[in-house]
Amino acid sequence: MKIQLRIVPNAKAFRLEPTTDGFRVYVKEKAEGNKANIALLKGLKKLLKKEVRLVSGAKARNKVLEIEGTEKEVLDALRAAGAGKGA
Repeated sequence: MKIQLRIVPNAKAFRLEPTTDGFRVYVKEKAEGNKANIALLKGLKKLLKKEVRLVSGAKARNKVLEIEGTEKEVLDALRAAGAGKGA
């Protein structure tokens, strides 16, 4: 399933937060040298226990990711992780 989200680099800790228009992911790494993208993919893979791939937005804050699983599985996992249950 493809999902759009916004990344916030240089945060205090990795966290996933639901918003009115999707999800926002905070990563500790800076947005230089692809470090924030790598942290995003690794963090979501660990949190959701699913394969995650960057589809577009490598140099933008708004990204499109492909996460393995059905729409229901992915959205349920993201909501649970955003609520603190998946961490």
